[in-house]
Amino acid sequence: MAGSRALVEFKKLTLETLRVGEEFVSDDHLVIPEDITAHGFAVEDDHPWLADGVAPPTLMANQALHLRHSRYIVHAGLHARMEFNFVEPIRLGMRVRTRGKVIDKYERRGKPYMVTEYVTEDEGGRVLVRGQFTQMIIPEPEASHGHAR
Repeated sequence: MAGSRALVEFKKLTLETLRVGEEFVSDDHLVIPEDITAHGFAVEDDHPWLADGVAPPTLMANQALHLRHSRYIVHAGLHARMEFNFVEPIRLGMRVRTRGKVIDKYERRGKPYMVTEYVTEDEGGRVLVRGQFTQMIIPEPEASHGHAR
């Protein structure tokens, strides 16, 4: 059928299915006043510059953290380390997008981890934030095969 798209099968995120070098891209996001208000409330930040249309620098951090959800079924994760380099302010009315690339995966003390390098840009491609984060990949628990008595 012309113009139809093939269905994409999402794999469960595991150390084995994850590929170093894999790239992710978020959807565009228009920064609205409610984003700034909700984020400020969540992190208990009511700095006066927020009223002037400057977003908290970590506003789009969750966009970066959720990149892996565009290709994988993610049971759970745990932030092990986050690094940010704030290059330009994110402002009200900007349309932003985050791109990321898996740069490492490893096991430490029997636990799987992934490292993603990311950049958040405005619609013109100007870099606003760059950094990397390390997340523990928490596997889905095994289903029990017995019945409760």
